[in-house]
Amino acid sequence: MTRVRILVADDHELVRRGLVSILAAAHPEWEIVAEAGTGAAAREQGEKLQPDVAILDLSLPDTNGLEVAEYLMHHVPGIRILVLTMHAAAPIVQQLKKAGVKAYLVKSEAPTMLVSSVERMLAGEPFFASEKAHRPPGEVEAPDYVPAQFLLTPRELAVLKLLASDMSNKQVAAELDMSVRTAETHHANILAKLGAETLADLVRIAIRDKVI
Repeated sequence: MTRVRILVADDHELVRRGLVSILAAAHPEWEIVAEAGTGAAAREQGEKLQPDVAILDLSLPDTNGLEVAEYLMHHVPGIRILVLTMHAAAPIVQQLKKAGVKAYLVKSEAPTMLVSSVERMLAGEPFFASEKAHRPPGEVEAPDYVPAQFLLTPRELAVLKLLASDMSNKQVAAELDMSVRTAETHHANILAKLGAETLADLVRIAIRDKVI
């Protein structure tokens, strides 16, 4: 039996335990070397323990799964990464594939497809995407959306976080050492990119995508 060392990162403990149980039931010889609830913990444990596989939630409280994946691929030679998300969205698949992630799976499919996805990665098969990512939009059960982390620049994310924390453009400018005009421009760009109209919309999106 081949020993495979796996890192599982998801901020919901019940989800993590469910993923671990699915993997253990199918392959008792696989070893879960670490579980993480944040991106920082996933990076730290991954670099320290050098797992063969990392299963990462796309939306972690402090960062997104793509950033963690890129970090691990740089610090853990040969690691294979599978990203889990709540929704299927083609732009996300394209970015993950471009970054070198080996598989992408919608969480609702994890009970039936997680093990086979990991097996395919270990076998060296090409990028594997969730079946839902290939369906016409009308056939996807949950509406497609792209998390803010994939639409905004790092600077815009910093501005969004402050705006969603009830800071004015003037306060954002002072906090990030920029002009008020620049803060206003960022604010407008963020509204446009996220399809939002009001500050309340931005707060809702920031909470949904775990920016705050």
